[in-house]
This record gives sequence, C-alpha cells and structure tokens, in this order.
Amino acid sequence: MESLFSQKAAGVSEVIFEGPQDGERWFAAMTQPQREGVAVDNLRRQGFFTFSPLEKVVRRHARKTIATTAPVFRGYVFVRLDPAQARWRSINGTRGVRSLVTNGDAPVAIKRGIVETLVASTGADGILEFVDPLQPGMTVRLRAGPFAEQLGVIERLDGRNRLVLLMSLMGSQVRAGVSRDMILQVA
Repeated sequence: MESLFSQKAAGVSEVIFEGPQDGERWFAAMTQPQREGVAVDNLRRQGFFTFSPLEKVVRRHARKTIATTAPVFRGYVFVRLDPAQARWRSINGTRGVRSLVTNGDAPVAIKRGIVETLVASTGADGILEFVDPLQPGMTVRLRAGPFAEQLGVIERLDGRNRLVLLMSLMGSQVRAGVSRDMILQVA
C-alpha cells in the first residue's frame, strides 16, 4: 500500500485502495486553469475519493532550470462515486472545479480499468511511472511479414514506435527493425 505522503502528493484519497463499492465508478471533473490541487482538496472535504497523478517536468526561466512536478492530466481530476447515491451535482459548485464531464444531464463514467491502472502505476513519490512492457533482452515472436513466427531478441527500443530485433537466420545473427505492432511477447 502506498504511503500517506505519496497518496496526498498524487491527489489520491487515503481510502482509494479499498476498491470501489457497488455502483461506484470513476468520472472526470474539469478544473479551473492550474487549480487541480484546490479542486482535489475541496472534493475531499466533501467526502469524494479523488485521484490526480503527477509527472516530473523541467521548466526553464531566466536562464534557470527548475525540476518540479505537475499534473499529468492538466485541467482534469478523477473522482470516484456512485451517481445513484452521491450528490454528484455538488461537484459542479466545488471551488477549483468547472464541472463534472457529462453527456446531457448524466455524468460520463470512465471505462473500467483505466484509472485503476493509473493508480497502480503511481510510485511512492506520487509520480506516474510508465514502464514499457518491452525491454532489451526480451524474446519476442514476429506476428506478420516474411519472417512471421520467427523468434527474436530485442536489441534496443527506438523512440519512433519501432524496435531492433536480433534474429538467427540461416546460421547467422541478423538485425531487423520492426514496428511494435508486428511482435508478440513470448512468455
């Protein structure tokens, strides 16, 4: 379980890790510009469960470089509630919040698993850590193309959604650049 400090740093309510109760879902609330923290604090005071992940950013100003944190989803915070039970309309009047994202007169729930994955990916310091599931040295299988079903080892990852594989073909090691969507991870 994450420390209380990291939960507060990420804008996570202390009881978020209990899991949602019956009927509870995650919703997005649009915030006023640069007021995500204010919105999280005021929503918590009203008893709502909140989540606002952070990321590391580097800012340059007047020849100085400053490393700091900022919300990943600027202008939004996540709120967990049961719209049939909670007074969700009060969110629209909360300081720091513009409005709950709705479709007509009903709030729009976020697809299950998305926010839960973000919560699970938040580190002890409240920073959202994206870990690439593909790493150098991992064995993969080509899905398509002239070498379909051929095994290869990832030599390096390319920042342009490609990777370089090392494959054994005709008794020698061959390097091949392939798209990520052309491979399957081998267990």
